[in-house]
Amino acid sequence: MSAAWHKCIESELESVEMVMISDLESQNPELTEMCRYVISSGGKRLRPALCILSYLGSGGRDPSIAVNIGAAFEIIHSATLIHDDINDQGTVRRGRKTLHLEHTVSKAIIAGDFMFAVGFRLLASEAPQIVGFVIDASAAMGAGEFVQKDFEHVSTVTEDDYIRIITGKTAKLFEAASKSGAAVANADSDILEALGRFAFGIGLAFQIVDDTLDVTGDPHNTGKQVGTDLLEGKPTLPTIYAMQDPVYGPELISLFEKEAVDQEDIIRALELIRSTDAISRCLAKAATYVEDARHAIDPVPDSEYKQALLGIADYIVSRDR
Repeated sequence: MSAAWHKCIESELESVEMVMISDLESQNPELTEMCRYVISSGGKRLRPALCILSYLGSGGRDPSIAVNIGAAFEIIHSATLIHDDINDQGTVRRGRKTLHLEHTVSKAIIAGDFMFAVGFRLLASEAPQIVGFVIDASAAMGAGEFVQKDFEHVSTVTEDDYIRIITGKTAKLFEAASKSGAAVANADSDILEALGRFAFGIGLAFQIVDDTLDVTGDPHNTGKQVGTDLLEGKPTLPTIYAMQDPVYGPELISLFEKEAVDQEDIIRALELIRSTDAISRCLAKAATYVEDARHAIDPVPDSEYKQALLGIADYIVSRDR
């Protein structure tokens, strides 16, 4: 991450790590080890950053409140990744074996459930008035996963379907993190809603770029092999756009509809997507969401924290991991 945007909250983000380590301590040593395995694998910590910056940018004076809430969001997010990897039979997460392969599926499920409980407990103890934001986001995540499952290997999936998926998977939790930070700072409703719209928009952009990197990314940077989404039959925007291509679309459709694909299929599908304008269209779409998000926080008073939020928006559309 570029220091240009997160320099003003470096100490708070370090505190987030300490809170997560402390709160995920269990009476069972193996469970503690599993939780630490997940949170120590890195991650961009965008959700805690959005929470902390929204809190400070709304006039909050006690950063420890936002640190605890931000840590809770990251714990809940990490729990969803454990369950997603099990559901998708994923093998690599952030350059390391997924938790269920490092231990077992049954134990990984328990670890994910434990992390959900810890995250919600931390939120409820710090700011019970914001639990509703997180519950709504969690429900949206579940709904998004269901829609994604419905469209796996289904070539008739549309861009609107995809936006519904990533709204639940990503954007709603971004939105909840920012709104929670603003809420505990007692921000006016227009400021709170502006920060929520900003975070929602960059959340959509983040996921579009993430899915694009599944086609174009360097595994050494992204921590996973390219084509993972194709292997799992996930309907992502690069694939959706590429299937619309009059020349390369028909062959890609036939590959996407296959229930079982091999490595040669994946290599060919990636070649087909890269032969279309899908990548440039995806990046343009992400840039549009980011531009709209930047305008959304016009009502927020200028500060180093607002500038850092704008820096996150720029980072999201320029990242390579």
